[in-house]
Amino acid sequence: MLFDRKSRRLRENLKKFSKKSVDLDKFVKDIYVDHGLAYISCNVSGYYDIIDRLSVEGYEWINGHFARFVEQNANYIPTEYPIVLEICGHRFTKAQQDAIEETIADYYALKMGDTQMALEKNKGRAIFLIIMALVFAGMVFISSRFSGGVLSVIVEVVFILFWVFVWELTDCLLFDRRDLKEARTEAAQLASVKVTFKERFEDEPVKPSEEKAIIREIFEDDVILPSDEW
Repeated sequence: MLFDRKSRRLRENLKKFSKKSVDLDKFVKDIYVDHGLAYISCNVSGYYDIIDRLSVEGYEWINGHFARFVEQNANYIPTEYPIVLEICGHRFTKAQQDAIEETIADYYALKMGDTQMALEKNKGRAIFLIIMALVFAGMVFISSRFSGGVLSVIVEVVFILFWVFVWELTDCLLFDRRDLKEARTEAAQLASVKVTFKERFEDEPVKPSEEKAIIREIFEDDVILPSDEW
């Protein structure tokens, strides 16, 4: 009896948990979004919390822990919102600020470049699959005019291969390419991030004029280049 009561209670708990839900949009807006901008605020103790210690001057690389923090927060921010990255807790020199801004911009521009190359590979694969599907469609049409013996087996094999290429093409265009486009949009959002510096975090929204200036700065150029032009 004790086991039955415990089992029944556990099942009731499971039902209660299965019915729980959260308003994710509300949480995201409360935590990250203020009017037309999304904010990621981080607290650092020094330059090397952001820049990898193994970097050499002029060829800085981002600290992996810092990049993960930014990306984990960005995962919750809808891609239609420009991101302001607030770096707080330390007074940086002008040279350090410039290096940090350039490193973050270059790092996420490279990430965006990775997604662009993946899209190009996807496009090439789609073209190959289209050609092969058309080739096997023609072979199906030609071989279907013959029947009997070995030819029947060949027709079946050709027909199967035709559908294999059709299904692969469908997967390539409808699923893989959609996911890659979403990844490219997310990468573009981070590549366009606006970096600001504060000695101390203050939970205050920017002025409307500053907000408009930030949005204009983020979207003023459709082509994202690193600090030194390619």
